[in-house]
Amino acid sequence: MTIPTTPPSGFRDFLPDSVAARSRAVETITRVYRSFGFQPVATPAVEDLTVLQGLGGGENEKLIFKIMKRGEALERAAAEKIELADLGLRFDLTLPLARWYSKHGSQLPHPFKAFNLGPVWRAERAQKGRYREFTQCDVDIIGSDSWGAEVEVITAILAVFGAFGLDGVKVHLNDRRLVDQALADAGVPEDKRGHACVVVDKLDKIGRDAVIVELTALVGEAVTGALVKTLLADNGAATEPLDKIIAAVKALVPASAIVVDPSLMRGMGYYTGPVFEFRHPSLSGSLGGGGRYDKLTAKFGGAPTPACGGSIGFERLMLILEETGKGGDHAVPDAVVTVFSDELRGRSLDVGAALRAKGLAIDVYPGTGKLKAQFKYADQKKAGYAIVIGPDEAGRGVMQVKALGTGEEQALTLDEACALIAGKH
Repeated sequence: MTIPTTPPSGFRDFLPDSVAARSRAVETITRVYRSFGFQPVATPAVEDLTVLQGLGGGENEKLIFKIMKRGEALERAAAEKIELADLGLRFDLTLPLARWYSKHGSQLPHPFKAFNLGPVWRAERAQKGRYREFTQCDVDIIGSDSWGAEVEVITAILAVFGAFGLDGVKVHLNDRRLVDQALADAGVPEDKRGHACVVVDKLDKIGRDAVIVELTALVGEAVTGALVKTLLADNGAATEPLDKIIAAVKALVPASAIVVDPSLMRGMGYYTGPVFEFRHPSLSGSLGGGGRYDKLTAKFGGAPTPACGGSIGFERLMLILEETGKGGDHAVPDAVVTVFSDELRGRSLDVGAALRAKGLAIDVYPGTGKLKAQFKYADQKKAGYAIVIGPDEAGRGVMQVKALGTGEEQALTLDEACALIAGKH
């Protein structure tokens, strides 16, 4: 049997350039989040199923990658025909954060500003732009019921987009309380309100006419007519917190476009107040989003703790950066130090270490072979320079530095080589 080299459906391998671009993006996001006073937290990839199920995860609870019990526990569960799994991979970072805060909150500043970047997993049907393993970049404020928390979260995420030079991002804003009131006023039965929200949430996917057809089938023509005037209206009424959030964001980020969107539905099981979504004209879906979730920590047995958070869709962000050419340079060394002979490898290693100590990214050729093959290696690595240290250069305390773009060569000392290579920046 031939073992496949392709990763499982919905999972991806990344080549060095992609890994480098993703790492730089993570560094940028981390730097911006830190600049707003958010502190890094981390939670495990695996949680108890009791954490992941029945706490408001909605449709995501159906997409959990479950982990079977082990050893005798698995055998006993199979014999008794009960649940074979006791653990699962996290499907987002919010539930784990609520669990984490419920355990560690007493040791933290209050309110607490957190950020968490990491992979999550959902066992959904893989398709273009949707993966079973993907990265989320969350920023949260726990312990504040002020509308200022929403402003901090929204402006921090907008600052990330600004750091990448990403233009055209629009913030859509709504309030779960407005949605609940509209459903009640229209006469939607309580047992159908969640389904009605799911239908309205399809607006940008299937269009207004199709949404109206589905709503009519669900709640009838009269009720649908009332919802058309509220949840499907072009412009929505804003609550006082929404007005304050909009005014503050526009004052802090004058170029921001932020609008009230009555049809915006997010996290029906999580969110209790304002919700928001970031959209870019090049994407059919959102670039990120979040909202206020004031009741989530109470589900872990403690007192309700007000909280607000948002997340950047990292995979979609990387797609936009790649398409717009804003992903930055590739993972290239400043120079490749060749190895003239095995006897001189130690000299090449010394020069590589000395140049690195001066802040340069230096790749010492790791193999053996002729210089022609080593220059090809340097070209493949997209290095700016190749350095050759033969017996003559070693004896004189210099090195031949070749600019791979022009072919120009110079015999230089270590300091001179460092100045030349660093000057390309």
